[in-house]
Amino acid sequence: MSHIFVSYSRRNLTFVTQLVKDLQQAGLAVWFDQISIQPGDIWEAAIEKGLKEAIAVVVVISPDSMASEYVRKEVNFAQESDQLILPVLYQPAQLFLNLQTIQWVDLSSETVYPTNLPKLIAVLSREPGLSNHSAPEEAVAVDDTRKLSPTLLQRYLHIVTLIAERTAGHLEWRRLAGSISTASQLHTGAQALALTRLNPPTGSRLAAYLATSPSAQILHLICRIEKDVFFVEDEQGQDTELSIGDLARTLQHSPVKVLVIQGRVSLAGMQKLLEQSSVQVVLTVGASEVAQQLFAEHFYSTLAIGKTVQEAYQTALNGMGTDDTHDFQLIAKQDAVVLDYLPIEKRAVQPIIDPGLPPMRNVPINLDFVGQGQSLLEMGAKLNDSRQLMIYGLSGIGKSWLASEYIARYGWRFSDGIVWVQVSEQTRAEDIFNQLRLLLELPLSTPLADLENVLRQRRVLLVLDQANEWGSGTELTELAQFVSRLDPLGGTRVMLTSWESISGFSEVSGARDLTLVEMQSADAEALIQKLIADHDLAAEFQDEKVLRQFIEKTIFTPWLIKEALRLARLDGVEAALEDLETLSADTTRLFEHHVGVQYQNLPTPTRAFLRQLQGLSDGFDRRLVQAIDSQSREHLRQLIQRQLLRREDRLYTIPPTVRLYLRQRYPLSEAEQDTIDQQVIRYWVQAGGAS
Repeated sequence: MSHIFVSYSRRNLTFVTQLVKDLQQAGLAVWFDQISIQPGDIWEAAIEKGLKEAIAVVVVISPDSMASEYVRKEVNFAQESDQLILPVLYQPAQLFLNLQTIQWVDLSSETVYPTNLPKLIAVLSREPGLSNHSAPEEAVAVDDTRKLSPTLLQRYLHIVTLIAERTAGHLEWRRLAGSISTASQLHTGAQALALTRLNPPTGSRLAAYLATSPSAQILHLICRIEKDVFFVEDEQGQDTELSIGDLARTLQHSPVKVLVIQGRVSLAGMQKLLEQSSVQVVLTVGASEVAQQLFAEHFYSTLAIGKTVQEAYQTALNGMGTDDTHDFQLIAKQDAVVLDYLPIEKRAVQPIIDPGLPPMRNVPINLDFVGQGQSLLEMGAKLNDSRQLMIYGLSGIGKSWLASEYIARYGWRFSDGIVWVQVSEQTRAEDIFNQLRLLLELPLSTPLADLENVLRQRRVLLVLDQANEWGSGTELTELAQFVSRLDPLGGTRVMLTSWESISGFSEVSGARDLTLVEMQSADAEALIQKLIADHDLAAEFQDEKVLRQFIEKTIFTPWLIKEALRLARLDGVEAALEDLETLSADTTRLFEHHVGVQYQNLPTPTRAFLRQLQGLSDGFDRRLVQAIDSQSREHLRQLIQRQLLRREDRLYTIPPTVRLYLRQRYPLSEAEQDTIDQQVIRYWVQAGGAS
């Protein structure tokens, strides 16, 4: 059994000591410097060893810890390694950037500590190797929004959010969704919360939704606001203005009683909204991201137990620092506004977090995206009038990056779902057809002709990422013929990314092309500056000359930019610049060269371990790897750091480029593959017997 590493400031020692004691009493193994470092140990070496051997890192948030360079370095190490990071809120503080997208557990008061501690223990207990117990998974997200009927939502305290913050929409959604999830856990017996995100974030979508959703008592609005004008989007994704008067008219006969605006609106504007609509309370939330998140948790959790809006507002303010409270304003039509609550016996139990997107399979999310707004709009226009879009560009230019961002912003256009396929040499056409059948909830035995008929009448997006990696011409031809039979006027679309044209697909009638070039210099610099902050490299880039070298040597290419900053964090700035010299010399073989360099940088035992892993199918877990090699933890950490292995929701995959590299240079013999297969069978037999 491994352990949890606790990262904290010594000034919070009393709180941390109690937390460690409670975690240990729950059967969890904890590494805590006050009890884990023995007399005679070298302090820094012992801490480094404790951190490297940890499976999870609990970060105690406070102003002191967020000002600590030791804590910052420990968080950075945990992020780059294969470790679960769990922030624990002790006192409100401005978070490190790489903690801002991770939902914390609020233990900040005597009231919430006993309620939320079990939640922290449950999450930690699910990590293999930390506990002999197992905790049930919490199902708080709904992927298919078509299942949320107005009748179902009437059992909830229903919050609707419109997020039109184009540059940080992902982050804002994750923060708000995390706050609602946490708020749902704070009080037993409270009214269950439902959060619905409106996509597209347009004024017309808001009006249409409110007209058909009698349960929507709260509207939480997040967008750019300038001089009391709200900037939302139109159907094409362009910014459009929504005035105070327009918003008031939308809310005039709506069920919304509470309007929460995340941003600054004048008191006169708030008063106008109150006077010209049926809304009973208007509340503006300013301050820092941390304060916004903490406020939302306590505000919504207090509403859920039946308190008035004013009481919930005051409870949330009481949890703020005194410097933040002036950024909040509330005006109401009466002194005590109470929402509608169902009797306890009719209330739902489980909270719902509804992202407002269609069903999706295997779609990646990239939180680092910046710029390229014109390319996104061009993609939308071309997909609107053609059945297929081919995105061309050199390796690393950002084709996959752009495709995933398009889905994040405009995936709502494909109401029946999205399938993303990472193409490799082993990809078969039938595998893709089965992914589509599963998405549409059709039997796997459904004939191909019937699948085609269904797709002609549905709005589905199929993405074939890195389609140039396809190994079989026969399989490729079969899929190209399938695409060619889709109705160009129907709703289903196909998007491919490739560094060159693909015979069969390029000839499809109605196909459109989009050729990507390097980023604009301003966008490239914005991405570099963001990653410098994320990786805590500001000190290394104080010299403007070094920053200019990075910008020039990454040739405004997203993948090179991200890889260079990651290498700078691992190996230092000088080593990263040297690697950039060779990486940018031949961009046609960019990934192949990169994989080779990263592989050669591994210790010999880790190389041998990676060669073994190619004998496993993607989607293997840590327990299986430990059964094959008891020293696997350090190997896994190094492979994750070098991006030769990916971890998604406790499962590991080998990137297609890495598999190809290994297969071409270090293929397994039949005897080696047989040995691995026997180890896998033995593991599953033992695991089945244990369960």
